[in-house]
Amino acid sequence: MISLISANWLLFLIALVIGIVTAFWTWAASGREGTTRRFNADDGLLNKAGDAVAPEPVPIVPAPTPTPPPAPKPEPAPKLVPETPAAAPVAAASAPIAEPTPRPRKRPVVADTPAPPPTGKPKIAPATGDPDNLRLIKGVGPKLNTLLNNLGITRYDQIAEWREAEIQEVDQYLESFSGRITRDSWIDQAKYLAKDDIAGFEKKYGKL
Repeated sequence: MISLISANWLLFLIALVIGIVTAFWTWAASGREGTTRRFNADDGLLNKAGDAVAPEPVPIVPAPTPTPPPAPKPEPAPKLVPETPAAAPVAAASAPIAEPTPRPRKRPVVADTPAPPPTGKPKIAPATGDPDNLRLIKGVGPKLNTLLNNLGITRYDQIAEWREAEIQEVDQYLESFSGRITRDSWIDQAKYLAKDDIAGFEKKYGKL
């Protein structure tokens, strides 16, 4: 027997391989059939005996009809509050209207009337010597020259000696020419003329 196998081991090996392949193929085929039957039985296509059974029809459930949303409630109209008429000012109408107090009228401003010049002559030192031509003093015209002569003022040296007291004393007799003694510098002019300094006079006050 052993010698027989040793002589034909190749045939035995081929037969063994064929047997193994056949067994494996059979086993694989039976496994696929069982799986298919189980799958069909789970899906309801086969009964327990393995016979095919028609599946039960699945009932069609109609889609639910959508419910329309409820209509919004209308907002209540705002209540109109009647306006209260303003109370008539009865008390003000009945009260007597006070008349405005009249303002005192302003009195027209009246320019002070200059006081009349005093009578007589100013209380100053009298002139000594012949009278000079006072019209050479700038600002002394014919009318003012006559007025000065009537007041006893006739010489340059007389005017050159005046101080503040004499100026105020004479000024009140000059009527409309008041203030001319200081404004026209009579005293300074008289000093130049009393010394007969014509050049100094003309240099400061202009040509005679």
